[in-house]
Amino acid sequence: MRRILVFGDAHIPTRRNSIPPVFYEHIDATEYDLALVTGDLVREKDMRKAMPPLPKSCIVRGNMDLEGGYNVHEEIQIDDINILLLHGTQVKPRGNLIQLWEIAKHVNADVTIHGHTHNESIDLYDGRLFLNPGTISGSTGGWEGRTDASFMELEISLSHIGVTLHHTDWVDMRTTKATFVKSTQTISRA
Repeated sequence: MRRILVFGDAHIPTRRNSIPPVFYEHIDATEYDLALVTGDLVREKDMRKAMPPLPKSCIVRGNMDLEGGYNVHEEIQIDDINILLLHGTQVKPRGNLIQLWEIAKHVNADVTIHGHTHNESIDLYDGRLFLNPGTISGSTGGWEGRTDASFMELEISLSHIGVTLHHTDWVDMRTTKATFVKSTQTISRA
């Protein structure tokens, strides 16, 4: 089994300087095999200062990133699961599942992980899984202040995918879990 940390839209240091303390403590206490980051870090060194030490990380470029060393998308194979990681600026309006599905189909991705909306989501659409971890820092979508914060954890074992969404409104933290399975070329709820 592989345990994967999934987050994005930190916007550190331009919109936020930290992540919620409850997230920091949870991530710090958990052993991950990999981190998948949907972009809009803004500055990687500042984001890493605000986070616990991260495992090997796969980062894609967001529209607000000041450093240009990231690819626009990455394709990652974990066991039987093909994952597409991208920020999401390629689709209009933000988070458009039909357009994301077309991109996923083109690269044969079972799971697409995207950001850009700052809103977490777990969507099963036409046999493919779409995950948006939201904003780990609670950064707003273009103005100062703070909004709810969220991130995800994946547990992948062969053709099974466990998704855990962590969400806080800065008072309470709640966790949502879902399990999916890949059979032939289709993802469905387990």
